[in-house]
Amino acid sequence: MVAHKIIYNKQTKYVYLQGGVKVYQGDTLYLDVEEANINMQDKQVKVSHLYLQSTMGMWVMSHQGAGKDGIYTFKRGVISGCDVVNPLWHLNVSSGTYNTTKEYMSVWNSRFYIGGIPVFYLPYFIAPTSNVRKSGLLSPELSLSNKQGFMYKQPLFIAPFNRWDITFSPQIRTQRGVGGELEFAFADKDNQIALLQTRYFQNTDSYMLENDLKNQYIYGGTFNYTTQHLLAKNERATDGLFVNITYMNDLEYMRLKSLNAAFNTRLYESRINYFLNTDKNYFGTYFKYYLDLSKANNTDTFQSLPHLHYHRYTDSLFFKNLLYTFDFQSKYITRPKGYGYFQNSMSLPIGVAIPLFNNYISTGVNLDMYATSVALQNAQDLVDAKNDALSNSINYAVGSYNVSFNSDLARPYRHFFHSLNLEAIFSGALYKHTSMAVSDERYEAYNALLEQGIDSTLLAMYWNPSDIVDVVKNKHKVDLKASQYFYGKNGKELFYWRIYQRVFLKDSFLTKNQVLQNEIGFSPIDGFSISASAFFSYTRKSVNEASINASLNKWGLDSRFTYYFKLDPLYLSSGLYSSGNTGFMRGSLGYDFGLFRFDTNIGYDTELGYLKDWYVTISKNIRCFGLGLKVAQDVRPTLTANNEITPIKNQYVKIEFRFVPLANTGLTYRFKE
Repeated sequence: MVAHKIIYNKQTKYVYLQGGVKVYQGDTLYLDVEEANINMQDKQVKVSHLYLQSTMGMWVMSHQGAGKDGIYTFKRGVISGCDVVNPLWHLNVSSGTYNTTKEYMSVWNSRFYIGGIPVFYLPYFIAPTSNVRKSGLLSPELSLSNKQGFMYKQPLFIAPFNRWDITFSPQIRTQRGVGGELEFAFADKDNQIALLQTRYFQNTDSYMLENDLKNQYIYGGTFNYTTQHLLAKNERATDGLFVNITYMNDLEYMRLKSLNAAFNTRLYESRINYFLNTDKNYFGTYFKYYLDLSKANNTDTFQSLPHLHYHRYTDSLFFKNLLYTFDFQSKYITRPKGYGYFQNSMSLPIGVAIPLFNNYISTGVNLDMYATSVALQNAQDLVDAKNDALSNSINYAVGSYNVSFNSDLARPYRHFFHSLNLEAIFSGALYKHTSMAVSDERYEAYNALLEQGIDSTLLAMYWNPSDIVDVVKNKHKVDLKASQYFYGKNGKELFYWRIYQRVFLKDSFLTKNQVLQNEIGFSPIDGFSISASAFFSYTRKSVNEASINASLNKWGLDSRFTYYFKLDPLYLSSGLYSSGNTGFMRGSLGYDFGLFRFDTNIGYDTELGYLKDWYVTISKNIRCFGLGLKVAQDVRPTLTANNEITPIKNQYVKIEFRFVPLANTGLTYRFKE
């Protein structure tokens, strides 16, 4: 305690402080008054011209106040988190209590002001004065929509213990329905968070009829958890667990997380992965569950339950230059409707690496022994391209050679460092054993269907030999690669160029579907970079795929541009078929003008010719206060009653407010479609 004048009565145990009275707790000032009377026995305090400040920077001022054991009461006070002189926002309250021990403040009859303008009135509210987790009401979400009416979401936060908490968030949309969310969060001994969420919403009959929706009741659940050192406790081994599981019956489940949430993915993947890794060995087990919301049900969607993986890292065998590695994988792919399969695969490359010409060139020769066994299930209706029924057992084995020549050169110059890598890999089968289902005859028959341009619905009726087995392994081919990099001072990448071409020596169908891959990147100054790629087909004499990415973050400017294009009327990569062109552009621009910050973002589908989404925001942040105006549009897919994904154009205006350290809030108005 510090003051201009201090009088202490040793008999009565009273202390009187006058003039510039300041009371510190550690290094933090939390009491600043003009006068104070303190009873040192029962810790009662009476003060005038009260000023209290929390560790978060929130303060209260009052003409008079009293306190005991760290609990202060006051009347006719002012509260804010801004500068004391002319605060940008503040609250006038009739009375209140500030508990410095439990770190919260409760006030009555609060009038909220922005500058000198009253905005709203609250008869009572309570708020924490520190960043320690406390139970209570969180900031509400408010929105106004022509389509869904007035929307209100009020989270209730319950944190009885340090290790776990619960958030219950009911919401109402007056023209749509009611619902809520329950979230349970738990921290383990390593402070890794496990999160369990469940959500439910009921649409009204009128909203269902008006929008032709499939589901009146929307529900689902999510569980997320990531941790390490679960079983492995020593330095020689590490392990980890990753869990991300979600079930939902509608696309709207994700959007109901907040009043303005966006979710546009019809296919959602849930995963459970566990790995154990040492310096020599790796073991992993993976579970994958795919949820396709565009289908009436998921009975014909492939699921990977489970996938086992063992890998032996590259090591010497008998002598230093004789190297080997081993890989084994076991997959169980299943679905209630349609065929599934159980597959075991192994790969054992053994080879030598020999440096030549004083390490300017190195050559490698290895034998890769690969085998896989597939047991089909429920495949009685599946036929190959020759309309022959398939056997339930499929075996495939190939012993292939790999001969590589590599030159990796590097040289430092005065202002930059240059590296160049050249590589050629020759590979093909020395021996192969195939079941009829994956023979070259069946593979060529399926490729003939592709060249005929058969409809994709009819094509799905036939067995594709490359769906399960990588038949490219037994093809004689050459991979040609070249790359070079230029680095500046401190290892900064200035320029790179990579080029790659694969040539099949005896398979004209695959060769004519290969492309020359070019990638280039340039970053001459800090904050500016540009990269591009182009995949050129000599057969079609056209660019099959191209992309451009550019960014400039300098001189207060924050801008990005992306362009992507893919032409695939009959695109074949390792035997996998797909159809349909893809193309989009996206650009963003941001600049702080001082008086305000301007940001814009726009996405355009170049193939379908429509604006995917765009927004423009104008915002201003002044330490304790922030204000933003956002005008935006996006396209949201909706699941209709006939199980079709129907896009809805969504346009809205949003005003956002930020009151530091009290709360963030906003108001959104949506226009009719």
